[in-house]
Amino acid sequence: MIELELERRIAAPRERVFEAWTDPDLLRRWSAPEGLSIADGASDLRVGGDWRVVMATPNGTRHEAFGTYREIAPPGRLAYTHAWREPGGSTPETVVTVELRPDGSDATRLRFTQAGFDSLPSREGHAGGWSSALDQLQALLESHGSPEPEGAR
Repeated sequence: MIELELERRIAAPRERVFEAWTDPDLLRRWSAPEGLSIADGASDLRVGGDWRVVMATPNGTRHEAFGTYREIAPPGRLAYTHAWREPGGSTPETVVTVELRPDGSDATRLRFTQAGFDSLPSREGHAGGWSSALDQLQALLESHGSPEPEGAR
């Protein structure tokens, strides 16, 4: 099985990091790689609930990812399936697991795993995208401390 693993130390409490993975307003602010934006999305945050997100490039090209939540254990663990919609079907399904552990009094150790890739090039493409998105997550939580969802401002 081909797997991707990334780790980050984020200077924010794990409850806030977990919220950034589950609050739609916060997800829109960080969960696409740099240069892409979240054009649309939906989330039914419960075990067995579906999620989907549409990322858009500046020229309007759209990429839709989707899946189903498998585990929701705030504030320490989240797991869900992940695939990309393609003409005539979808890519093979992978499983994303996010583990959050306290790291000091006000920081979190994030461990991200995505398992089940069908090729090394697919894993490497996802590594670049997720690394960019996690950079944005870290910047969002560390520069604002405890950002409010956009609608709350």
